[in-house]
Amino acid sequence: MARSPAEDYRRKAERELDDFLRRLRQAAHPLPSGDLASGLMLVVEDPAGPRLLDALRRSLAAIGLPDAYVTHASSGLLRQELHAADPALLVAVGPGAARSIDDLGYPLARRRFSDAPEGEPFPWTGGTPGLRLPSLAPALDSEPAKRRFWRAFLALRNLPPLRPAGFL
Repeated sequence: MARSPAEDYRRKAERELDDFLRRLRQAAHPLPSGDLASGLMLVVEDPAGPRLLDALRRSLAAIGLPDAYVTHASSGLLRQELHAADPALLVAVGPGAARSIDDLGYPLARRRFSDAPEGEPFPWTGGTPGLRLPSLAPALDSEPAKRRFWRAFLALRNLPPLRPAGFL
């Protein structure tokens, strides 16, 4: 029986993720979480401790996106992660993450994350929209910062499906 394109894509993503995880462990970088093949990739600015990551995971689950791939701006392998994930949507969580993505000098980028307004999807590349969010860390202890983050974050809820139905 022939494999489907979805199965081929998932296997490719799993091989590449295994390689990333091995290299991240060797370099003692924080490990990503979620599904690399989910279509949604969030890059979190550092430092991102357990409390922040838990709040982000809970927020993603609250809007029905619990499998989103979450990685760290300081991973050292961000360019490779982008190529492996080939995200349908790339999200920068905080200005540090936006700068890290911009600093990659991604050749297909049409607009810098740092120049995009918070909470408004924009064409990052021809096939991948971007979304810039404010820092999550201040939102953990401040109601105004929490409202600011949540307003921008809710843009994720209003986006079309990240992958065609049945693709993954």
